[in-house]
Amino acid sequence: MREILNLIRIFIAIDIGVVVFCYLEDNQIWLYNTQIAFFSSALIIIGSFIGYSNMVKSQIKNGNVGEDVLKKYEDKFDLYDEEDNINKDELKEYKNKKLKWYEAIIFSFKGFNIIKILGYVFLIAGFLWLKNVGIFDVISFLFGVSIVPAVSLIYLFLRRKSS
Repeated sequence: MREILNLIRIFIAIDIGVVVFCYLEDNQIWLYNTQIAFFSSALIIIGSFIGYSNMVKSQIKNGNVGEDVLKKYEDKFDLYDEEDNINKDELKEYKNKKLKWYEAIIFSFKGFNIIKILGYVFLIAGFLWLKNVGIFDVISFLFGVSIVPAVSLIYLFLRRKSS
């Protein structure tokens, strides 16, 4: 959680720099586009970090780490024999096994959280608002969206090198 807070501080500092730049250039269109894109991409990235962090913590809590993880990827149904030939009957049975509707919903939304969903909603709503008002600028919007992933990548790369 400390890493996420450090990233948020860096995002805020860079966003202040973008706002100051837009005011110095007296460009309101760039300000609106970059801020909407920046905040939506920040919510998506932070939501992803939190979701994956919670997923890893739950895997550790359940004991799904270490050598036991490799056993999960072994041939459960003994589909491959010594010559790597597929037992077609068992493979057909395995492929025909379908999830129940509630299992499909639960498995498909794993890793999503409300922050990430709000980020996507804000991105779409902001884009539509900018387009309807007539102030959408592609370059500034792409610049605003690309700041957060670039900063996150650089931060995590530098943190990894220091470890």
